[in-house]
Amino acid sequence: MNDIADRIKAVENLFDITLGPVRMAVLEAALEMDVAGALQQSDEVARVAKLLGVRGDHDNLRRFLDALAAMGFVAKRHGRYANTPLAEDLLLPSSPTCLGDLVANLKEMQFRNLDRIPELVRNGPPEVRPEDRTDAEGFWRRSARLLASYQKAGVAELVAGLVEELPEYPHLRRMLDLGGGPGIMCLTTVARHPRLSGVVCDQPAVLDVTREEIAAAGLERRMDTIAGDYNTVDLGSGYDLIWTSHCLYFVTDLDRLFERVLAALEPGGVFMSLHEGLSRERTLPEPVVLSRLSLALEGQDTCFEHGEIAAALHRAGFESVESRDTDLIMGDMELITARKARTRP
Repeated sequence: MNDIADRIKAVENLFDITLGPVRMAVLEAALEMDVAGALQQSDEVARVAKLLGVRGDHDNLRRFLDALAAMGFVAKRHGRYANTPLAEDLLLPSSPTCLGDLVANLKEMQFRNLDRIPELVRNGPPEVRPEDRTDAEGFWRRSARLLASYQKAGVAELVAGLVEELPEYPHLRRMLDLGGGPGIMCLTTVARHPRLSGVVCDQPAVLDVTREEIAAAGLERRMDTIAGDYNTVDLGSGYDLIWTSHCLYFVTDLDRLFERVLAALEPGGVFMSLHEGLSRERTLPEPVVLSRLSLALEGQDTCFEHGEIAAALHRAGFESVESRDTDLIMGDMELITARKARTRP
């Protein structure tokens, strides 16, 4: 009986896989036509049809809106359609957490090699254009604003919550966000702690966006930036907390970086890292493995293995290193908390 149940589950999973392209196509079409914007103006099909430039009857519009309802972006009641809170937050261009451009960016990275997987498997990684490399300055300049919307869409609040769980939280005074991008995670954490100041370290091209976000939040007196490559730039000192997430992929020497991080911390200071940790011989978590496949087939395989960052922190001299799996938006992540020894009295 278990064999039959397992086989049925496998078939269900197979059919669910085939729906992936359909979901993506429906989402892309909704973004392209700004369906959320039209539904914000009217819930009547005839009016929505006019706003979207629909010609002829409205049957296909209804079918399309029904599909969006099935995906949770539209609410349907008595033949009328309206945005769900999900669509209001994530699909409306006027929303600060709109992820339409991020979806397009992710598609470009995650889909660009899917039509030639057999070729790349047989022949190996191709030549990658400089502008398509994830370590290119232009790539990060384009990504900075997209990351700001993503971080505002709930990630920054999750991070601030993780920091608040620290027993050291009431005594934190200075925080460094290493490779912090637009800085929303640091901004959010600082805003929730009345005595905390923050510093965001990233490439100069990215910090233009960071400074705009700092000004918009009114935190210029409590926030600063460090412009440069974290492999070489002076990180400063006197930090009670150094945070980093989804950015250590371009470290040239992990042990050396963590030695510098340790030196930048105050005695008893805390370092926190949130990155994927591939397990089962780099086959899990599935969302991470699949989302990075296209880049990996180009030779841009940047994923850390489970325990890799923690081991480097031990080697760098941290007194304690703790690791736990955390389920976040992009899949299971490895949250690592390392502490610097306190000086003896």
